[in-house]
Amino acid sequence: MSAGNGLAVRRRAQRLLAAVTEAGSTQNWQPYSTDPEELRYPAKIFVWVRWFLHGASILELVYRPTATFLTYSVYISFLVLLATINGVVHYRVVAGRSVTLRWMLGLSLLDVFIITAGTAVGGGLNNNLFYLLYYPSLAWFAVFFGSFRLSFGWATVVAAAYAIVCLSVGAGLDFEAKEEKILFGRIVVMYAVVASVNLLARAERIRRQRAVTRERELQRERIELSQTIHDTTAQSVFMIGIGIDTARELIKKPDGELEAKLEATSALSKSAMWELRHPIDAGLIFEGRTLSRVLQLHAASFETITSIPAEVVLTGTEPSLPSVTRSRLFSIAHNALTNALRHARPSKVSIVVDFEDEGLRMSVSDDGIGLPDDYAERGHGFRYMRANAERINGRLHVQSGSRGTGTTVMCEIEYDPT
Repeated sequence: MSAGNGLAVRRRAQRLLAAVTEAGSTQNWQPYSTDPEELRYPAKIFVWVRWFLHGASILELVYRPTATFLTYSVYISFLVLLATINGVVHYRVVAGRSVTLRWMLGLSLLDVFIITAGTAVGGGLNNNLFYLLYYPSLAWFAVFFGSFRLSFGWATVVAAAYAIVCLSVGAGLDFEAKEEKILFGRIVVMYAVVASVNLLARAERIRRQRAVTRERELQRERIELSQTIHDTTAQSVFMIGIGIDTARELIKKPDGELEAKLEATSALSKSAMWELRHPIDAGLIFEGRTLSRVLQLHAASFETITSIPAEVVLTGTEPSLPSVTRSRLFSIAHNALTNALRHARPSKVSIVVDFEDEGLRMSVSDDGIGLPDDYAERGHGFRYMRANAERINGRLHVQSGSRGTGTTVMCEIEYDPT
């Protein structure tokens, strides 16, 4: 087995171990969110559904009554208690008060207790009303708490309580009449309800979390772009204006000061034009272009603007990368080229991207004068590059030597198997 294959096997084993550890972690038994604002809307729907069920239960009791007075008294007591608690929660929702998972858990516990007690009073398995209320109660638990394991654990508790009541109330189950099959079917439906609702709730949460994550990424990019324009392009354009005004004053003088000023102004204009290529070419990423193609176009723009030869070397096949990953890698490459243009005075630059089975390695190299010892504390370029690498779970390495060996900025990332 080659060293590369051995490394790939070790990485897969590490990922498998991490997946097993994550599956058994307590985090999977916790609700996905405790944000009161996120809970407010489903809580509002929840209380209205409960009012509807209260109304339906009252109608069931008063229409062609068949139970005894004592049984009706117990049922009415339960309904009054539920209506009181539901009214309190409804008031908190309408008044904009805090609604937490503790309230939802308390309502779920109360619901299960009252439904189980009502089932016991009504005769256990033969009660054709109360056991139906388990289903919406379990469904709302799955909506609020989200965790698949937590929801199934709660369904198991509810199923056990219902089974105990059916087995112990009155004469218990009539096995000759195969009533145990009826009990089994009702319990299976409990799990089916929890699984279905949990799947839908999880899909909605994932969609919302992705939208929120993307919005945060866009907001961060807007802030960084604003800072970049302020620190680079805006100042360059300002200095170009000053250079032009100074050149106008020096045009009548015979010395070489005018030539030096025009040369500096020309350099500033190239720097400004290069900075403007960042948002222009970054837009190609979000149009669906591959990282390889965008880097090739960006290197061509660099050579056209600066007259410094730039090449892109690609090895392997580029996989389908998320737009955020491609955007961050592109920004790292752009910042590395910018540093080479401003500080290194190189005769050539190169971008090398190695697409491997487990990840990629991108390096930007120049043959300039190298970096000073305190390069990391100067400006924002390296800080931005390191932050971009960390946001895509990558690592940034910087190597710098004497003139002729120049500087290499390298970013390594592993592909996300999901």
